[in-house]
Amino acid sequence: METLTRFINPVFDAQLDQAKYEVIENEVIKANDLDELTISGSLFSLTTFTGVTFKSCVFFATRLENCNFIGCKFIDCKFEFSHITHCKFETTVFEDCNWEFSTIKSNQFNHSRFDAKTQHLITKAANKQENCICPLPTSWEEAEVLLLHKEQKEEEETHVSPNEWGTALLNFLKTAA
Repeated sequence: METLTRFINPVFDAQLDQAKYEVIENEVIKANDLDELTISGSLFSLTTFTGVTFKSCVFFATRLENCNFIGCKFIDCKFEFSHITHCKFETTVFEDCNWEFSTIKSNQFNHSRFDAKTQHLITKAANKQENCICPLPTSWEEAEVLLLHKEQKEEEETHVSPNEWGTALLNFLKTAA
């Protein structure tokens, strides 16, 4: 199995066999097509990715912190038990990505494009978006995710204060009896 560290710098091969956690810090990775790469137990910090395409990659128990993604693509990628925070995404594309037990918060997205699942996670957390697009759903599953997001947003807009909630609950209980 290949790991991203081995792909970047083969000198680390001997050390990686003994290491349990890979740290990639202050690196610049340019114009690479990474296909079916498993990135597991890694920390990326202060790393810049320019023109990198991640296709069918799996990010398992990986942290991406304070990284820059410029003109990158995540196509059919899986994020499992991963955490992405304080990163900047410029003209980055997310297509058919799966997010299982992963968080993506406090990031900045500019001129980026998302699939419905990714858009849902980004909107749900504290992320900033400018000039981003989420295309119309192309499958029933995407449509369901969009509908769920819309319902959650409407519910948040009609959220009542704790005092009003107690009154609403009391009124509900009275009418139910």
